[in-house]
Amino acid sequence: MAKSENQKVKTLYVAKYFLENSDENHPVTSGDVVDYLKDECGIEAERRAIYRDIAALRDVFGMDIEGGQGGKYRLLSRQFEFDDLRLLAECVHAAKFISARQAKDLVDTLGEFCSTYQAEQLQREVFLCDRVKTTQKGTMAIITKINQAMATRQDGKPHTPQRISFKYLKYTLQDGITQVERRKGAAYKVSPYKLLINEGNYYLLAFDDKAQDMRTYRIDRMKEVKVLSEPREGAEAFSKIDMETYTRRVFSMFGGEQKRVSIRFINPLLDTAVERFGTGKDVFYRPDDEKHFVVTADVEISNQFFAWVCGFRKRAKIINPPEVVDEMKTFLGQITELYL
Repeated sequence: MAKSENQKVKTLYVAKYFLENSDENHPVTSGDVVDYLKDECGIEAERRAIYRDIAALRDVFGMDIEGGQGGKYRLLSRQFEFDDLRLLAECVHAAKFISARQAKDLVDTLGEFCSTYQAEQLQREVFLCDRVKTTQKGTMAIITKINQAMATRQDGKPHTPQRISFKYLKYTLQDGITQVERRKGAAYKVSPYKLLINEGNYYLLAFDDKAQDMRTYRIDRMKEVKVLSEPREGAEAFSKIDMETYTRRVFSMFGGEQKRVSIRFINPLLDTAVERFGTGKDVFYRPDDEKHFVVTADVEISNQFFAWVCGFRKRAKIINPPEVVDEMKTFLGQITELYL
């Protein structure tokens, strides 16, 4: 039997065939492997040689190949379980900062870790309702640049974190809904500290040179991101941040004067209250009557906070302190005036 150059790596091609064409629901035969080697790889092989290859892959390399009886084999497990890959695919599709095109490409990459049948499932199974995906290109490249700037080591050597500059976009109704550059196109210069994900969006937490304070920026609204040959600043400001408190305040839009507030909810909203206020040592929950409970927590008072409470209509009510109750009444009064 003539041997091609590929004959030397025949066993590797057999492994490749199993990885791409077999899983717990799709068995293959030694005849299938023989045909693949001949048609795709230019390798002539007998079935007995395939049996030896399968035995080596199973016994020496630890591939979880089941079978032999009835001439059928199945690859039962691999580096990643299919359920793990499916979860990763769902997360990719759910991320609003990843464009639809990038999401498909990333899920195609995940598909390389499973069989072709399972790879098709990864693309087919995810369906998102009302998910607005970014149209901004190059988001992943921006994230890479930011990570490079924040790195404390590069190429195994110590690295001083650097500042970055970028132009920041906003929407406008001029000539339809379009994006324009903020600050009339002037570049932002910041010292990056943390990448954050909230409700499918990617944010950068950074020390802003102009504001001299910590700020958050949407990654998919950045463009022309550049890593500067300038050391990062703002370490003292970042060190003072409690990330849990900061993210809850920023992403819940509760910016304002902090006060100790008590809110009365109906009992079915307990999960909602815990998701919003947490269960830290400074948050107190108590039953109020058979149908209600009260949560007391530190809240930064703002119109956004009042609007959040309004969303529950009669199911939630601020009960303390009196001055916050009065502010809520004023807030409601101002809204009522718009509809008189």
